[in-house]
Order: sequence, then C-alpha cells, then structure tokens
Amino acid sequence: MRAQNVLPWLLGLSLLLAGAACRREKSLPQQRFEVQGKVVAVDKRGGMVILAHEAIQGYMGAMTMGFVLKDQWAFDVLKEGQTVRATLVVQGENAWLEGIVITAKAVPVDTTRAPAEAMHPPPPGAEVPDFPLINQDGKRIHLHQYRGKALLLTFIYTRCPLPDYCPLLSRNFAKILEQLRSDPSLAASTHLLSISIDPEYDTPAVLRRYGLDCAGKSSPFERWEFASGSPEQVRKVAEFFGLSYWSERGQIVHALVTALIGPDGKVRKINPGNQWQPADVLTDLRSWPRG
Repeated sequence: MRAQNVLPWLLGLSLLLAGAACRREKSLPQQRFEVQGKVVAVDKRGGMVILAHEAIQGYMGAMTMGFVLKDQWAFDVLKEGQTVRATLVVQGENAWLEGIVITAKAVPVDTTRAPAEAMHPPPPGAEVPDFPLINQDGKRIHLHQYRGKALLLTFIYTRCPLPDYCPLLSRNFAKILEQLRSDPSLAASTHLLSISIDPEYDTPAVLRRYGLDCAGKSSPFERWEFASGSPEQVRKVAEFFGLSYWSERGQIVHALVTALIGPDGKVRKINPGNQWQPADVLTDLRSWPRG
C-alpha cells in the first residue's frame, strides 16, 4: 500500500484511538496478522523492535513503528537491516510480535531521519532541568514548579496506533490517578505529567480532549496534566530522559520512557518500555517520606 493511500486510513484510526485510548477494554479474543518488514532498530532495554513493515492485511498500512517482542532470544540475533517475518498478536489492550523468522541478512537501512542510536537515560540522582512546556489549557508550565512533590512523567502522542504503546501508558496513569483520588495524603504529594512528542498535531485543545477522556471526573487536570511545546522544547526534554523518536510515513516512531522524579527535582527511577505496573509505582510513592 502506498504511503499516500495510507494517510486517510491513519487519520480515521487516529481519531478513533484518541477517543478510546484510556477507556478500559474487556478481554477480547486474539487477532493474529502476518507481518513482514525490515529491522530499523532493536531496543532490548525496552523490549521492543522497530520495523519498517509492509501493509498488514486487515489491520494497518505500511509504516515504520515499534512492536513489543515476546521472543526474548530474538534480541540476541536481530540486527538492523535484516528482513523478518513474524506474527502480530492483538488482544484487547495488548499487542506483540511472536514467531520471529529472519528471512534475509542485514542490508543497509535508511536511518537519515532517525536520531542517534546512543540514547541513554539520566542516572538516579541526576537533577532535572527546568524545562518549559505548555499544558492542555495553553498555560506555560516548567518542571521546577513541581518541586516539593513526586512527579511521574511519561511521553505519549494522541494518535499512537498500537494499544500497548501510548494508550497503555495513559491507562496506567489513569489507574494511578484513581488511587491518588482515594488517598488525599498521597495525592497532595504527587503529580502526573504526560508530554506529547507530536506538538504539531497535539495542540492544547487536542490534549485537553484527550486528557478529559483519560482523567475523567471533575477537575481532571488538578493531579494529571498533559503538555507539549515547540518541537525543539519537546526534543530537549525527551533527549534528557533518553527517549528517541522520529517521524516516518505519517506516524511517530518512538520508544517508551517513564520517569519518577523525587520532590527534590532529581531522578529517582527510569522505567523503559511498557512492562512497569501501576502498583509498583504506587509502592515507590508510598515508601517516600511526605512533607
């Protein structure tokens, strides 16, 4: 499928996902799709592989994007430029690749639009700069304003098409928010922040709609804000936390990074990928002294 033919399909899918990203789904039967593509990058730390794949019949058009990889052995043999075949399994909120088969040896991959491979998160204890952003209300914010509270920060974009990428992170944040609402003491010492890596599309108005769907109830942004900024501002924040991303075929190819920042404004923990659980974050939050 040619890229120009994919764009209308992507737009429709993006609008659907933006409205449903944070709604909890019931358990659904597995859907299985054949995937063929070329390896662009391997992210063993995050448990993902980025493929420039052909159109997936009955699911999505040709594009470059990341997939969770269940076959752990494959991380030791996959290399950039290899051609592979695999099965994409989609089940409710989750999607992953399994049954990886390498069908051709590595050949050079066009990575002219990809960021440098060596992206490293800051170590625990690193001080977070006072990055400026714009929140869902069009208000200027900066990271140092959250000092005195624990800050849970992640990166998303509202058009993200796979259920276990940005939608999963937002659902995890929604679960944490529910616990904060039932624990006033913990809520008073914690703030959540989702930063969009798609600032050209995710305007404050778009983020506000997305946030209302995710956070719900009255005063949804009191404990959980959604923000973006200029492309340069967002890029600086992402690079500090070790997140790589780039635009490809109308979508954003990206890894996943969630950071827990202490009340002193220093990094406490970096959670790569999507394997972290809300319960673990809540345990960390409850273990810290509260002011």
